Amino acid sequence: MTSQHAVVDASSAQDYIGQTVLVELHWDDEPESYWYCLHIVGMVVPMEGVYDHGYFLTFDLNAQELHPNEVFFSDIRTIRAMRHRDRQSSGNVLGRMTLPNMARSRAALPARRNSFTVPSNGSTGAAHP
Repeated sequence: MTSQHAVVDASSAQDYIGQTVLVELHWDDEPESYWYCLHIVGMVVPMEGVYDHGYFLTFDLNAQELHPNEVFFSDIRTIRAMRHRDRQSSGNVLGRMTLPNMARSRAALPARRNSFTVPSNGSTGAAHP
């Protein structure tokens, strides 16, 4: 259950509780990774000297289980929270996948230019030496 680098740790895991996620899992004894869509309902944090491995408590999307499954942080290669859209939206089934409540750059995006002097692609047509 060891990985090269931790995608999820105890401090970042709490942002995923209550989320539906798309997760890529990889185990050392398997040649390929596997993708799952899961509901994260809880987590167990590692405790040094007692149990060193943290994991999520999850249910599959069809929720046929009576008890949650364990998804260990060390097995997660990729994880993305999914935001559901209402029925009047574009029809995208998965919705836009986002990272939950993580710090993002607050840099302003460039304004779209579309005038007779500057076309929408931003080119002024001037030669650059």
